[in-house]
Amino acid sequence: MGLSTPTTIDDIGTAWLTEALRESAAIGSTTTITALDVERLGQGEGFMGEIARLRLRTDDGTGPASVVAKVPTSDEGNRATGRSLGIYEREVRAYDTLLPELDVPHPTAHAAVYESRGDEADFLAQMIKAERLPLALLRRLVRREQTDADVPPCILILDDIDQLTMGDQVAGCDETRAAGALTTAAQLHASTWGARCPDERHWFVGGDVVPRLFHAIYLDNRRSFERRVRERFRPAVFELTRSVRRTGLKRIKRLHQEAPRCLLHGDYRLDNLFFTATDEVGSVIDWQSVNRGPAILDVAYFLTGSMDPATPESVIDDLLAHYHRALMAGGVVGYGLDQLRADYDEALLLLVHRMSGLDTLEFGDDRGLALIDLWLARLDARLARLV
Repeated sequence: MGLSTPTTIDDIGTAWLTEALRESAAIGSTTTITALDVERLGQGEGFMGEIARLRLRTDDGTGPASVVAKVPTSDEGNRATGRSLGIYEREVRAYDTLLPELDVPHPTAHAAVYESRGDEADFLAQMIKAERLPLALLRRLVRREQTDADVPPCILILDDIDQLTMGDQVAGCDETRAAGALTTAAQLHASTWGARCPDERHWFVGGDVVPRLFHAIYLDNRRSFERRVRERFRPAVFELTRSVRRTGLKRIKRLHQEAPRCLLHGDYRLDNLFFTATDEVGSVIDWQSVNRGPAILDVAYFLTGSMDPATPESVIDDLLAHYHRALMAGGVVGYGLDQLRADYDEALLLLVHRMSGLDTLEFGDDRGLALIDLWLARLDARLARLV
């Protein structure tokens, strides 16, 4: 487009938005947006982006009444972490490249802009090459990369899905809503299972591409994570989480090598799901972490983040069986329920590896802090099945 890409919510003006919505055919070629009102959304729900509903007025009364805008977070620490993980380019590419072909409900993107600097593929190649470094040097590299908050202009303009009900991870969900969420996850996974998984690209890779890099991130954050969970986890679970220091790297490699591969959402949790009145998932948002890998990682992440700590493991097993049936209905073969449950147990410990990075993020308001405390309590309850 001819106008400069907005880099903050406040930068979005009627002229740029008019051009963007004309280009996507959301408004007519002669329609002009004359005014917009901004409503901030998502405080305490997402930590890497800023979201707002834009209520629109046009000169001829046509076009959408509102759209949703998303830009990178203004928090420099969180933005630097997001840049180092490539999440901003990944989400834009997901909307303009992957999602139109996927069997999963999602908002339509009227604009998906990432002004590439041209070195993103080189950056991944450098990280792969760095895998050969000793872990001490790799950890130093990680710390350096997580201080660079320079993100190119990047913005999404999406359909407003306010007719649906947003999930609430703080409140959690019951078995019925969890089953609906897992049905949608199974549809996504089954439609991209094995050979059907989209091809690897520099912004769409799996966690096994740079496993030592991820282990270096874990080692950098391990001590602060253990301080946070020492009083929150039961003693046997705490000792189990400490073992990840020795086993985490092998676990990443083993699960990615042995479990079937598909497209993962990567952040499949209630705050990123919108539901219909009948508890079906009507839309899935926040595709910043989309990647290739074992389907069970999305499943374990959802269950540990959503289910009340008092939920019996028999209910968890029923939900795993429900997900498995949905996979089979989607055409997946050769992946038995016993194997899925074994992979789930393995994925639980890999979540410790992943969630050790919590202390590097700014959680924002009281809801964000409450969410993390609840998430850890739920994780402790689910890990108890392993001790």
